[in-house]
Amino acid sequence: MDNEIKIGKSANYSKNFTEENVKIFANISDDNNPIHIDENYAAKSFFKKRIVHGLYVSSMFSTIFGTIYPGRGSIYLSQLCNFIKPVYFNEEITATVTLIKYDSEKNIGIFTTECKNNKKELVISGEAKILFPKKQ
Repeated sequence: MDNEIKIGKSANYSKNFTEENVKIFANISDDNNPIHIDENYAAKSFFKKRIVHGLYVSSMFSTIFGTIYPGRGSIYLSQLCNFIKPVYFNEEITATVTLIKYDSEKNIGIFTTECKNNKKELVISGEAKILFPKKQ
């Protein structure tokens, strides 16, 4: 995708969160909360089954910013996340970012960030500040 700077421009990325992926993320992050990895524990929880780590789901924004828009060379400066609904194993989630402000002097964009499940329900909302890559 081109890195044209235009207010309202959006980009998205979809991913299916499998049990294997969640286990790998738990090992990498050292977040072994049983709500994510223990079926028996999760069955007795508020959610009734295991859920995907919220930060793992929100990492989809990093995929977009670093590889799609604005793309290679972008630098994450900040991210606000509101975790609205749980994400369960084998759910396909679509992350969307939309440029809402741009400071041309600092080369910094402000984006809304959202993740929705396949029922189009909002599961994460937030805002990110991204340093756009230098023009080559």
